[in-house]
Amino acid sequence: MFGNSDSLRHLPFFEEVAIHEEHQAAWRAASAGLVTLRLFDTWIEEGAEAVAPNSWTVRAVLKAIDQMDDGAPTRAILRTIVSTMQASQPADVHDVMPRLLAYARSLEYDANWKLAVDVYDAVIAHTHPVQESDTAVTAHQQRGFCLRTMGEFEQALDAYATAAGIAEQSGDMIGVLRAKIGDANVAAARGNLPYADRAFDAIAQEAAILGLAEPQARALDGRAAVAGFRGDHELAIRFAYDALRISPDTSERDRILSNIGTAFHMLGIRSVARDAFLVLSATAQEQYTRWAATLSLMTIAAEDGSEPAFDQLRRTLSTASMPPDMTVDYFIHLGRAHRELQHDDLADIAFAKAIQLAEHHGLSRHLFEAEGELRVKSAKARRESVPTPSAVVDVADAVRDLRVHMLQEQA
Repeated sequence: MFGNSDSLRHLPFFEEVAIHEEHQAAWRAASAGLVTLRLFDTWIEEGAEAVAPNSWTVRAVLKAIDQMDDGAPTRAILRTIVSTMQASQPADVHDVMPRLLAYARSLEYDANWKLAVDVYDAVIAHTHPVQESDTAVTAHQQRGFCLRTMGEFEQALDAYATAAGIAEQSGDMIGVLRAKIGDANVAAARGNLPYADRAFDAIAQEAAILGLAEPQARALDGRAAVAGFRGDHELAIRFAYDALRISPDTSERDRILSNIGTAFHMLGIRSVARDAFLVLSATAQEQYTRWAATLSLMTIAAEDGSEPAFDQLRRTLSTASMPPDMTVDYFIHLGRAHRELQHDDLADIAFAKAIQLAEHHGLSRHLFEAEGELRVKSAKARRESVPTPSAVVDVADAVRDLRVHMLQEQA
């Protein structure tokens, strides 16, 4: 379909296609992304003729996109990339950059970090760091996030440093602070919690002085994460709540509320955790966040000993088209829930399924977790829900108010 000069481009997509069977949704999604990106490469080199409506190549790309599952969010984005190239007369790469960024972000949401990095590389390769600094800073920062998530810490630090340099040169203080937050997140991931906490604190103070709420909220949430890593869940709740109150970004607020729910759950205060996850399961902007909240609700129902609520949530999740990492998480949580409910045979079946899927998708962390769970043969004594500590009563009340407000809007 394309010339030999393209053969070494987009290697992560070739690798993704190679590890799946043609009948699998992941194969169709990766194939459609690959041929779309290769069409983009050809369009850059050859111009508008490469995307002529009667072109056999374009028809083949659109056919590959149409073969993706109807519910795949990237399907519409890939079609938009093709249509934008066709509408750009004369061919102007800047028209396509927002669509490529959207595609990369969608891949992130599906935990396809390597593929997202490849798309960000394509954006960076065709973006001027001075004349299009906003796009360049975003691409480098998100590339750093993906690399950090994959454990490629040195490459992530390089990406954040590049983003900081471009942002500083263009006077973009939000970009500079976001890059610093990325650096602090790498430190936290490496276990250097004292450095990370000091860095987050300094960033939050600098952002407050500049009146920049978004990076201030992210830095406070970073301090919450560090506190959680240290086992100080009350402090984590306090920092996260401070972040929640000032964050202007809806998706970020959803993530912060999820962290608050998790911290309350870790404290054994299931009622508040349940309120947080109920709100997220119904209102979170991203489907991924809604699924994660529903998973947590299923676990809490089992811990409460409520089999009807557990079974309802289990059925809801069992028919969802979740990405591979969350599907494995589902079976791990399902196994734990069955074990809580004394369904030991069903628990073993769920953990075995999680192991099978984790091996198939190369999810090492999930594999170790599922194998460890399978070796546990009995549930711990069920914990009773504990009183809310006075230091976080106001946060618990705020979370309950969110649930009441949601119910009122639904009535």
